[in-house]
Amino acid sequence: MWRWTVPVVVLCIASAAAGVYFTLALASADLLNWGVYARDFAKSPGAAGCAAVVAAGIAYVSIRRQVAVSRSALEHQREVASARAWWEAFQWASGRAMPSGEKDRPLPDSVTISTLHSLTETATDDVQRVACAGMIEVLTPRVVFTADDSQESKENPEQDETAAFNALVSYVRATGGTSAASPKAEAAVYERRVLAALADLSSEVRAFREPQIGHSPVDAVVEVANVRVAVEVTFARTPQVVRARVRSVVQRRGDKTSNPLVFVSRFPSPFTAEEEAEMRAVVVQWNAPDDDSRLLDALRRASAL
Repeated sequence: MWRWTVPVVVLCIASAAAGVYFTLALASADLLNWGVYARDFAKSPGAAGCAAVVAAGIAYVSIRRQVAVSRSALEHQREVASARAWWEAFQWASGRAMPSGEKDRPLPDSVTISTLHSLTETATDDVQRVACAGMIEVLTPRVVFTADDSQESKENPEQDETAAFNALVSYVRATGGTSAASPKAEAAVYERRVLAALADLSSEVRAFREPQIGHSPVDAVVEVANVRVAVEVTFARTPQVVRARVRSVVQRRGDKTSNPLVFVSRFPSPFTAEEEAEMRAVVVQWNAPDDDSRLLDALRRASAL
């Protein structure tokens, strides 16, 4: 809007000046001999002045158009350069995170994830954001493994493992609900937070990480009042999915003599107390440490089934 203010003002002033000049000129002109007057006016300084005003207006419009084209071209060049720099940074981070050479040392996961986090903040389109999410999907299993789970994590210092997980948590919090979000990272962070809550829940609860019960692996087993309770954690995105998964897990376990199950999700239980007693499974909602008391109550109820 403001870019048209100057030319409009100039045009108005020029028009006003021309109008005043013509009014004064016509007031003193011999209109009966208008042909002679027009010829004399064409030779006068007034005609030259009007022509100069018109020429200046045309030149101004032309210059404005050239400046606009130059600015547009410059802005396009800046966008191209910015996109090129972004992709170069992404390729550097992804290439260093998973080097192709056997002797090349990978970049620490914490540095890679922090770099990807920064790249999501400067990304200009969804293609770039999805590219970051794809790399996070690849890095997540490496980050969430404990030192006992993979040889790779044994080669990394414990401090870097903590820094990498903290970087992953920051990435998940910053990208939630965007095209840069990683479902695998969100689920991994949620599961790790639940397992950490179990470990510090109460002195009456003993938690064991990722045990194997029969042929049905679960995320944890806890002992409550000398009763073993299996714990399954899910990052399901709807209550309907939670209900379907609980039914599937219960059916897969099958044996009524198996340990009772606590199913931890982000939603309240979709089952009645009678249904939970029949399945020997309790569904509990956990989203933050404020829900620890609810989790403890669910474990106690499950131990009594």
